[in-house]
Amino acid sequence: MNKSLTQFTQQESMQGQGIHVFYYSDKVEDYIQNAVSYIMAGIEQGEYILFLENERIFPMIQKELEKTLTPKQIESVHFINNFDFYFWNGNFYPETILSKFSDIVTPLIEKDNSVRTWGHVEWGSQEEFEETLEKFEIEVDQMLKDIKVISVCAYNAERVSDDLKDKLMRYHDYFMTDEDVRLVKQ
Repeated sequence: MNKSLTQFTQQESMQGQGIHVFYYSDKVEDYIQNAVSYIMAGIEQGEYILFLENERIFPMIQKELEKTLTPKQIESVHFINNFDFYFWNGNFYPETILSKFSDIVTPLIEKDNSVRTWGHVEWGSQEEFEETLEKFEIEVDQMLKDIKVISVCAYNAERVSDDLKDKLMRYHDYFMTDEDVRLVKQ
């Protein structure tokens, strides 16, 4: 389990800031444990969690959460299928995704709810997808600063080229692996 992620997101200095984390994962078991830790840390702080995940992994995370959390606590986790969310109109269109994200998160923030998000970013075999993804991450980074949300963008390391990894690190504040979290930009 990535204890530094839990410690990092529980720091008082991180509260009320827009934090953008690039999670580069290569082990499903560690990924699940890190997701569970992230959710539990948010619940301990009374936060609402928007969790975008695929239908294969989410039941494993939910099973782990049910071992520790009450049904009332689990209600604070809003699960959305990541493919449905990212490919709303059949394609990965950053403006549509950000608009949907804003529609969900803004009302919560306006009611003084603290929010954290986790988005497992996946895609098919679209050509030139990296350029679209880069544009998306730039816009997400700015939005998070404006609305002051902690957000993890999770990627499967096998799907990310070295070039894309370098680009993604430019648009995130922190770089996380299955074992560690470190600052990449200030």
